[in-house]
Amino acid sequence: AYAKKRVTEEGGDTTKKPGVRLGRVVDGLRTISITDTQRRITDLEKTLDTAITNDEQPRSEALLEPFWDLIEGKGTGLIKPAYRTVIAIGLEDYAKVSCGKGKDVVVALSDGTTMTGAEFINAAMEGSLGDKLYVGLFHPTAGPVNLYEARFASDKLRTLAMAENLVCPWPDCNVPADRCQVHHIDAHKHGGHTKPSNLTMLCKYHNGVNNDDPDGQRNNRRPGKPKRGKPNRGRMRRHRGKVRLHTPGGKLVGNTHHVSSMGAMNLI
Repeated sequence: AYAKKRVTEEGGDTTKKPGVRLGRVVDGLRTISITDTQRRITDLEKTLDTAITNDEQPRSEALLEPFWDLIEGKGTGLIKPAYRTVIAIGLEDYAKVSCGKGKDVVVALSDGTTMTGAEFINAAMEGSLGDKLYVGLFHPTAGPVNLYEARFASDKLRTLAMAENLVCPWPDCNVPADRCQVHHIDAHKHGGHTKPSNLTMLCKYHNGVNNDDPDGQRNNRRPGKPKRGKPNRGRMRRHRGKVRLHTPGGKLVGNTHHVSSMGAMNLI
């Protein structure tokens, strides 16, 4: 992420333009690339996601047949946005938007996109926000406020976790919270509680590589015994209220994705 930022600073960033681009034939295969507004592409992505039939396939392969079904008219058509997706907006900005003064307000969503205050109001007027408004309460240093105990995160707990981290908080990951799994920061098997301050959203891959046994519980190792199993990639932890990756070297690193800095904990 840092290298990409430096290249952009030195050479500038080429502005993308909407369009469909077709690549050359290579080994009997061709590539199609579509560039359009974040809303239209994300709606397409959500539509294809709902039609995946094999969760064991790599995601790019699993999306292929749903894509062609949609093109050939075998699908159900594009999903109309209904924001079960979390929209993170601070109380002050919400007050501006509600009064019609939030045209410069930009809020982030847990599907990895953003919307302006005007788009927020339009979505509400069209009924896309549903008939209920859920409000999450966050403490500046403790994180999300506790709700209740359960082994598996309830919808309320999941919603709070999504509002806090709109994309997977692992550095350089761009998987939106809508496609992430609820992760216990302190593993449940080691006594970690199912409460908002101990939960975050992680994509399937990073949820799998996160080190749930930082103190050597894995494989019941004795002190000094060489570690076996998968390499230590670090683990998520909460520091001063925010979720960060605690690297094997001891550094705390956050995600630099632009939506990552627009979640609930960044609004207070």
